[in-house]
Amino acid sequence: MTGVEQIEMSLSVLRGEIERLDSIGLRFAASLLRIAEIELQVRLHNVSDEEFDVLNFAASTVEQERRARKTKVLERGTV
Repeated sequence: MTGVEQIEMSLSVLRGEIERLDSIGLRFAASLLRIAEIELQVRLHNVSDEEFDVLNFAASTVEQERRARKTKVLERGTV
């Protein structure tokens, strides 16, 4: 079995465990496994630390903008 196949198998098992933990209300534990899932995906796709940092920055910027828009809507009292 190749390294790629091993990672793919691990991801499959991990995703099942994440779903199981979520279904029984262990959301924090599921979140920890999601971190492991991200790490495996990064390795599977050979994403460099620099690329990951850029992607993370972009995602956090989008999230901050979304929250700012939501706050403005709530302040105006409209949906």
